[in-house]
Amino acid sequence: MTPTMTRMRSFPLLLFALTACAFTQVEPVQLPTATTVRVVPATLVPTVGRQMQAVASPQQPTADAIFVDCQFTAGQPTTSHSATVNLNYPQRGLIAQQQIRYINRTNEVLDQIVLNAEANQWPGAFTITRLQVGTISQDVAYEITGRHIVIDLPEALQAGCMVQIDVTFQLDVPEIGGGVQAYKGYLAHTPRQLNLSNWLLTVAPHADGEWIVREPSFIGEQTVLDVADWDVTLNVSGASEALEIAGPGEVSRPSGHSWHFTLSNSRDFTLSLSEEFVITQAQTDDGVTVELYAFADAQVTNNEGRVLDGAAHSLEVAAKSLAMYSDLFGAYPYKRLVVVEGDFPDGMEFTGIVFVSKDWFTRWPGMPQSYLTIITVHEVSHQWWYAAVGNDQALAPWLDESLATYSEYIFYEEYYPDLKDWWWAFRVDNYAPEGFVDSKVYEFSSIREYINAVYLRGAHMLHDLRNDLGTDAFFALLAAYTGAAHGRIATSDMLWSLMSQDQLAATQSTRQHYLRQPGMLP
Repeated sequence: MTPTMTRMRSFPLLLFALTACAFTQVEPVQLPTATTVRVVPATLVPTVGRQMQAVASPQQPTADAIFVDCQFTAGQPTTSHSATVNLNYPQRGLIAQQQIRYINRTNEVLDQIVLNAEANQWPGAFTITRLQVGTISQDVAYEITGRHIVIDLPEALQAGCMVQIDVTFQLDVPEIGGGVQAYKGYLAHTPRQLNLSNWLLTVAPHADGEWIVREPSFIGEQTVLDVADWDVTLNVSGASEALEIAGPGEVSRPSGHSWHFTLSNSRDFTLSLSEEFVITQAQTDDGVTVELYAFADAQVTNNEGRVLDGAAHSLEVAAKSLAMYSDLFGAYPYKRLVVVEGDFPDGMEFTGIVFVSKDWFTRWPGMPQSYLTIITVHEVSHQWWYAAVGNDQALAPWLDESLATYSEYIFYEEYYPDLKDWWWAFRVDNYAPEGFVDSKVYEFSSIREYINAVYLRGAHMLHDLRNDLGTDAFFALLAAYTGAAHGRIATSDMLWSLMSQDQLAATQSTRQHYLRQPGMLP
């Protein structure tokens, strides 16, 4: 399907219940310098265990290794997580027992593993009480610096071998703060909502001999994540029977206050909890269920007495955009997509679940010309430009944000063609954007500058590339890119490599105009 088609889809709505990005000027805040804490187990790893590091080889793994398994890794995911979490809902605190099984597919011998601990951004919120490696659950030495944990492996991890890491940690979820801190509300709480995003540990990607970790910034995102499988059981105490949990993947209820989630090939695992959620559903023609978790304030009565149902509108455009992007970029891989009204500014994407700010629901004017429309479809598109096709969000943010912003235009072009010019004027040209599209997040002094260059000029660049190639070839390129980079961490060269020599020549001027590094020459 191309954006010029006029066929409209029908979406049966189950009315009962939501997500967003408002791009306001927010000056950056100087982040505190991360402190390194080295933790050494009370009982040191035996010397004989450490001497084993030099014995094993990729061809002849140690047969009786107690820390690694080299025999049964074929066909298994590189990383799988299982977690049992006990959450005290009134206190907004939890204890998690997380098991990580990681297979070394780097073709290098690893003597360390690096984990991401995003929750450690908040002082005093995150505490590790036990960290063990291997089948005998041996305590090991590790260092935690800011958002990263470096674990010293007691035995070298050969290529093709698997190591198991068991971590128990406590997390006191912070309140959603004001100012720039509010933009991190996807791991925070208000009196009516508890958001758990980037809360479980993940394994940092490893490439070219190093673990990929990025320094934090309040501008943009800095995560770089491989896909993994997730199996999470959440046991909740102290909540009423009205509690609802918005989460992706397959969901079951083993008991009244216990939820079990499984999610495969996902870069993250995110939940949102509330006793005030109003839930609505829609289904696409492809059989995907879109669930919207909103609050009562998503429905407002204007001065003329008209009821404006922002939840119904967000649900409708989420379902339409999901179906459209599936046609254009490749099938959405899950049975469900969850959209949540978030008690924090803007919007945020995660695999199978996205947030749209309450501001866009409560301010919805009753028309498609709104940030509620823009941000809902923007976040939905991230199911392709982030969840399916990953990228380095710190060093190459255009690979998800430029494409997500242009996906907004594609949606308007298809469903509201009379508003195409409005979108360009309101969303993009009103800000007279400047800057190189392929800039790093660290190159900007404000969020506004970052958005202007990466999001808005990025949309112009993609539109010009479309004009260079022609509409059919442009969307064929994006579909090929999604297929080639699915489940991977993409680079801009991956995209350019899919062009023919004639296409490289046709787009060279555009790439040189917008990009500091325009990529391949014809």
